Amino acid sequence: FATYRFLKSFGPTAPDPVIMKWLGARLHAAFSVVDKHLSTQHYIVGNALTIADFSLCGYLFFPVEESGINLAETYPHLFAWTQRLKATPGWKDPYVMLPGERIGAKW
Repeated sequence: FATYRFLKSFGPTAPDPVIMKWLGARLHAAFSVVDKHLSTQHYIVGNALTIADFSLCGYLFFPVEESGINLAETYPHLFAWTQRLKATPGWKDPYVMLPGERIGAKW
């Protein structure tokens, strides 16, 4: 997902559609596995928040215009999980927490 998001949002030129299609297919396959896993439990490992949740969630909080993926519509269990993570005390949106200026998506 990191490469897909970078090419879509920050690359110096429009990304090659063939590469984006390939990366998109890999991304959707991985998201589908996690979405299915989260259909039967609230967190990645059991019923409590662990480091596994934090290690997998990093890119999921960036806006749809950067990723092109609407979690709520496409991966409902993944989306519900991100909402549970947002409810964790001390959680902050990436663009609130990270320094610097927000750069809008290019492509």
